[in-house]
Amino acid sequence: MAYVGILIIAILISFIVVRVGGLALQLTGMEPDVARFQALSAFSGTGFTTTEAERVVRHKTRRRIVTILIILGNAGLVAIIATLVASFTNVTGYGWFFARLGIILVSIFILYRLIVTSRIGNRALYWVRKPLMKRILMEAPAIEEIFHAGKDWGIILLTMKEKSKGIGMTLADVKVEEGILVLGIDREEAFIPEPEPEEKIQQGDRLLVYASTKSARELLA
Repeated sequence: MAYVGILIIAILISFIVVRVGGLALQLTGMEPDVARFQALSAFSGTGFTTTEAERVVRHKTRRRIVTILIILGNAGLVAIIATLVASFTNVTGYGWFFARLGIILVSIFILYRLIVTSRIGNRALYWVRKPLMKRILMEAPAIEEIFHAGKDWGIILLTMKEKSKGIGMTLADVKVEEGILVLGIDREEAFIPEPEPEEKIQQGDRLLVYASTKSARELLA
């Protein structure tokens, strides 16, 4: 039964790693569903050729997160397979076999509900979010082009870091002085679509803007 306990612990750690990995990808600007899917794909070693996967490859911080998930996933898969086989070694009789199988399946269900869907899991993730956000903002590229509209213009995602020029400016000032139209603000746990002109830019904000690359870089200077 000791191997069953080790197996359950390995599965618990796997759920936690995938959940935190999904959050980390989400904090880089990926949509929540896409971030969770990419985290699970990387951890399980299942590759998908999609637009979202290309966005991961082109992004330095996302590549690092996915690399860590792949390494941990390989180690976790080996541990789970080894302990799963050991859990049923020398089991005598169908009764003990199905008893252990039942314990494992019920444990997986409980852990999934606890880590992935329960309020407890969401609350625990909230405490992880702040230090993770701080680390990712330090490593994230300050400017990422989402859509190229022609010449030097496009839809761009800007990460406002500590010394960015735009911190403290209102969106109205940004539009008049810099010629930048802010389409939305990703701030902590909320996305603000079509923010008011009086809204002030804060450190850590991720601005979705329509602007020239030159103007965007000047706002971050």
